Amino acid sequence: MTTTHPTRTPTTTTPGRRGIPAPVARPFLLADAVTTGANGLAYAVAGGLLADWFGAPDPLVRSLGGFLLLVAVAVGVLATRRPVPRRGVAALAALNVVWVVASVDYALLGGLTTLGVVWTVVQAVVVGVFAAGQVWLVRKG
Repeated sequence: MTTTHPTRTPTTTTPGRRGIPAPVARPFLLADAVTTGANGLAYAVAGGLLADWFGAPDPLVRSLGGFLLLVAVAVGVLATRRPVPRRGVAALAALNVVWVVASVDYALLGGLTTLGVVWTVVQAVVVGVFAAGQVWLVRKG
């Protein structure tokens, strides 16, 4: 006697419209999470000192630190999904684009010190690179 079983298709490892293959996305997203977390930790812990150096209000720097720590955790969780959800990466890319625009705006109009302007522009470039990579992952990954 022969029995047949319906064929199951794995939905958690098949890349496609909803997911990005983990080997492509995971290291990139984890690098983003670590970078964001380190920046957030510095802002949260040393906010007063950094605020003086940058010419920014201490509460703003510390608040951004807390926000970045939350984002870092979310990106780390996103990186562990199998497959990595395209919508999550697209949302992260959009958030990063908003961050870049806000950073450049604040660098130009925020009354920062020279160091503050340089730092704000440099971190905007880094975030812009992450955003570009995330857009690439959403489209091609």
